[in-house]
Amino acid sequence: VSAVPPDCEILNVPTLSIGSARDIFYRIYENAERSDLLDNIFDRLDFHPLSITLLATVAHQNKWCVARLMKEWERQRTGMLQPMHNRSLATTIELFLSSPTFRGLGPDARAVLEVIAFFPQGVDENNLEWLFPTIPNKANIFDKLCVLSLTHRNGSFVTMLAPLRDHLCPKDPK
Repeated sequence: VSAVPPDCEILNVPTLSIGSARDIFYRIYENAERSDLLDNIFDRLDFHPLSITLLATVAHQNKWCVARLMKEWERQRTGMLQPMHNRSLATTIELFLSSPTFRGLGPDARAVLEVIAFFPQGVDENNLEWLFPTIPNKANIFDKLCVLSLTHRNGSFVTMLAPLRDHLCPKDPK
């Protein structure tokens, strides 16, 4: 089951350059105070356009200085990204992970996501047998996680965007 209707084209949203991330952030943030310290947060968000936009929106709405934004990031991570009316990104992620579409992948799907989250560079699909010896339909789960846009392929590696990776609180897969 795809989350994208069959008559719609699936677009790959590229990550931003550091310069573009800064430009987007500061146009929304509307604060003259600029800091290279924010580049670390942009990197943690994988320079993902929506995540940078949400971060800037939250900082602007709360009228945070850079120091306060850094403090809130350390305290809340992606939980501070509020896309609409106090619904946090974490709530949105958990809502999707409890949806019938995701649950249809089977009881091992979340565990697979958590293992992928543990590896920032992604999981090489050639290592599925080694990483998931007890999961019978691992290749199918990997394919469907990509279709649902929870992960994406880069060569033989499957990885995920930083906000989802951070939300899943990566742990050692052993």
